[in-house]
Amino acid sequence: MNDKTKLFSGQLAAMVTAAIIISKTDEDVASALGLLFVVGEELDHIGMIEANKLEIVPEYLLVGEPTELKFGTIQKGALKVKLTVTGQAGHSGYLNSGSSAIHKMIEVLHDVQHSDWPCDKTYGDTTYNIGKISGGQALNAWAAHCEADIFFRVVTSVDNIKEMLTKIVNGRAEITLLSFNDPVVLDTPPIDAEMDQVSFNTDIAYFDGKDKVKAKYLFGGGSIKNAHSKNEFIPKKELHECTSILVNLVNQLYRK
Repeated sequence: MNDKTKLFSGQLAAMVTAAIIISKTDEDVASALGLLFVVGEELDHIGMIEANKLEIVPEYLLVGEPTELKFGTIQKGALKVKLTVTGQAGHSGYLNSGSSAIHKMIEVLHDVQHSDWPCDKTYGDTTYNIGKISGGQALNAWAAHCEADIFFRVVTSVDNIKEMLTKIVNGRAEITLLSFNDPVVLDTPPIDAEMDQVSFNTDIAYFDGKDKVKAKYLFGGGSIKNAHSKNEFIPKKELHECTSILVNLVNQLYRK
């Protein structure tokens, strides 16, 4: 492809190229710049977890992600839960022979869908996806068991969403926490740049030194909307723009 490159390798290319440009133009700035590349961000964050053992705490932190050349205002938190409902098996032709866990779950999920989840003008909306539902044993039997997995993108706090969900469920289902991390509020860069909310998760939440840095940024070329797709790409024009913005940002931060 003459005018495209891969989305996530594009972030690496822009960062490395920016570092090379800085190293050739200002040795002082170059000596203060470091690059850290880790693995496992989309699975278990093992790369960042291991990197924490290095006890690196930079003055400023920049994580490269496809943000359409906008700086993130927030990295939304993530809360994954499993709802479990128990029914009573019985012949579905007779209403008093049992109770359906699926029917009960539908009522719970209806209330989840029709609740007012927190939203913020700057940080965006709390969103959710009921990504998995399983249950039942036969078409002619009341379902004895039903499970539903929900993934919340959080703009307030994990505790806030857990409290709201507990009130909505109101004892009608068992709530099991699968995984979670709170949102990370990001900083305004010292350059003229557009900003927007970021709904995807990154390694920032798993970096032990995130609250010790002067500022943290999330930025890069390309769009997350075509990530993991058959035609995942970043336009080379954005790749060059990203590199220029990174060079400008690093120089401005060095002189702060």
